[in-house]
Amino acid sequence: MEHHVEILNKAAGIYYVRVKWLCGLSFLSSNAFILNTAPEKGILVIDTGCSGSGRIITDAIREAGLCPGDISGIALSHWHKDHTGGVSELLSIASAEGASGIKVFIHKDDSIYFPGGKGAFIRFHPFLKIPLYHSPGEIPSVDQCEFVMLDHTSGVNPLAGWGLEFIHVPGHTPGNISFYHRETGSLFSGSGLAMIDRSRVGILSVFSDREEQVRSAQRLMRMDYRYLYPAHLHIRKDPIPPENRVSISAKSVMDRIKGILPLFRYG
Repeated sequence: MEHHVEILNKAAGIYYVRVKWLCGLSFLSSNAFILNTAPEKGILVIDTGCSGSGRIITDAIREAGLCPGDISGIALSHWHKDHTGGVSELLSIASAEGASGIKVFIHKDDSIYFPGGKGAFIRFHPFLKIPLYHSPGEIPSVDQCEFVMLDHTSGVNPLAGWGLEFIHVPGHTPGNISFYHRETGSLFSGSGLAMIDRSRVGILSVFSDREEQVRSAQRLMRMDYRYLYPAHLHIRKDPIPPENRVSISAKSVMDRIKGILPLFRYG
């Protein structure tokens, strides 16, 4: 897989790069996002892929004409290792290039796993409910960063300096979150929504609570955003405002076999 930076919104300073998924497999690609939306605040990275993705992200930052030493924040959509696995390497490289005081943001309901270090059984497939043991990515040392717990009930938004809002969308994990950049109308959905093919949007087959996952995805589906940037699979750069979303009411046989749930398609 090629790992080159892609421009999503150059004027706003929003980029992404494809990073490593579990065991280095590429058939379910993961995406990390690089936000230079507030240069005076520093670079914010959303999600970090699996182990080995830290260098991919810093190379992409350089390719975008930016400096890894300017990273000041890492926002994690949830604790799974295909999102947290690159954190330690990313911190090490950024620190070696002059970064300090980097904050790592994660929802408090996932903190028992990352940075807590606890593993858990997750479920695969809504009908089979196959239990799979999963562990978080490598936990960075306390002198590498400051962990900031996000709490949707507190009324406090530590990501406001980058123009981001965080949205608690549990179900994939208890503390699963998406991020919304209101100025550009960009939703970084994490694993709350995925592009399951080139035109359809829905949810994948991994969850902690499937009913909650579906409710969260339906809430995201109704939000007033213009651009959808998921953590997995495809990225489309064309707008998808609410009036262009065509609801899907039926699943194909292959959807049922895979355990995915399509919700809408690009109109």
